[in-house]
This record gives sequence, C-alpha cells and structure tokens, in this order.
Amino acid sequence: MGIGYLKDIGYRDTLDRLIVAFCKDYFFRKAVIESGESSKRTRMEYEYINGIIADAASEIVGGDFEIYINEIGEMRGYAGSDAYGISESRYKQLKKEVKINIAKKLHLLD
Repeated sequence: MGIGYLKDIGYRDTLDRLIVAFCKDYFFRKAVIESGESSKRTRMEYEYINGIIADAASEIVGGDFEIYINEIGEMRGYAGSDAYGISESRYKQLKKEVKINIAKKLHLLD
C-alpha cells in the first residue's frame, strides 16, 4: 500500500488535523510548563510533546520555529504570516516540511 492509499481513506486529512491540533496547543502547554501550576507528570508530558514539536520544527526552519508552529496551529497563510523575507512558494514548502517532520517525530508518519 502506497501513500495514495492513505489519501484515498482520508488518512492525510486526519493527520493534518492532528498536527494542527498539536501545534495549536503548543503555546498552551508552554504556558502551563512555565507557570508551574500542574502536576509533575503533566509538566513532564507537556515538556516531552513540546520538545518533540520544537525539535522537529527547528530542524527545518532554525530559530524561527515558533513562528511556524503558531501559523500551523492557527492555520494562517502567507498573507498573514510573521515569516518575513521569503517567497510564498518557499513559505509553503517550509510549512509543509515542518508539518511532515512533526508527524514523523511524533511517530504518526513513516
């Protein structure tokens, strides 16, 4: 079964929605971690998930990784982007690569 099969059954749409949700909650988890107002176990889980997402995004875009995490989570496009100085096609390519890398690091995609 190839990637076409996954697209036929709607897996790619579901995967995209999962990555958007993980990115949307990234800053909530970050605030909880920084506030210290959670159990040790919750804080550890949040640190683990956010660490994976941050590492995956920074591997692709470097220091601006939180911009891309936010824009994926908010489903923001190039016109409203905080990523300056790159073409629209490059922006879209980077955003797609970040999503794929996050999915791979979370073991949601091979």
